[in-house]
Amino acid sequence: MDRLHIYEERTGKYLSYFKYYVDSARIVVDVGCGAGTFSRALACRQRLVIALDVAGRLLEEIKNPYVERICADAHNLPLREGSVDCVLSISLLEHLENPEKCVKELYRVLRHGGMSIIQLPNLQYPFEPHTKWPLLYLLPKRFQSRILKMIGYPYINMEVTIKNALSMLEKAGFKLRETFKVYHLGIMKLLPLAPAYILIARKIRQDSI
Repeated sequence: MDRLHIYEERTGKYLSYFKYYVDSARIVVDVGCGAGTFSRALACRQRLVIALDVAGRLLEEIKNPYVERICADAHNLPLREGSVDCVLSISLLEHLENPEKCVKELYRVLRHGGMSIIQLPNLQYPFEPHTKWPLLYLLPKRFQSRILKMIGYPYINMEVTIKNALSMLEKAGFKLRETFKVYHLGIMKLLPLAPAYILIARKIRQDSI
C-alpha cells in the first residue's frame, strides 16, 4: 500500500467523523491546510472553502475553482469577525508556539453557532504519533528538543495535550459537542488512549457560558 493511498484513506476516515457538521456550511476556513487535501475534499459549488496556510509554496498546489487560497499565520487570521460558518484545524495546534491565540482567532472569525473542528494527535500516546518515539512526553523538555533536532522533525509543542486543548476551547467560549477517538489500526483499540482525537465545538455567546 503506497503512501498516497494511506493518506487518502486517512482523509476519508477523518471526513466521516465531521462531514455532517460541514455539509450546511457556506463558508469554511481550513486553517493550516498544507497542500489542501481537506480543502479540496470539502469544496463544491454550494460552498466556498478558504485554504489558509503560512507556506505559500504549499498553497500553490491547490487548484480548485471553489477554493480561495490565503497565505497567512494561524495566530492572526486576516478575516472579519463572525464571517465564516465552520473552521477546520487538522494537526495544526501542536505545531504552534501559541496555540491558545489560534483558538481565540478561530472563535473570533466564526459566526455565533458556527462549528470548530479540531483534529489533534495525542502527544501522550505511548508512541508519539509524529516521531514514533516511545514515551516522548515523559522526557525532560531539553531531551525532547534534542530528539526532535536529531531526527530532523519540525517543531512540536508538547504542551498541546488533549486536556489542554479542551481547556483552550472552553476558555475561548466554545461548547464541546462531540469528541471522537481516532484509531489508525484496529489493534490500537486495545489501549485506553487513542493516537488521535477529533474535537467538535460550537461557538456560543460569551454571556451564555
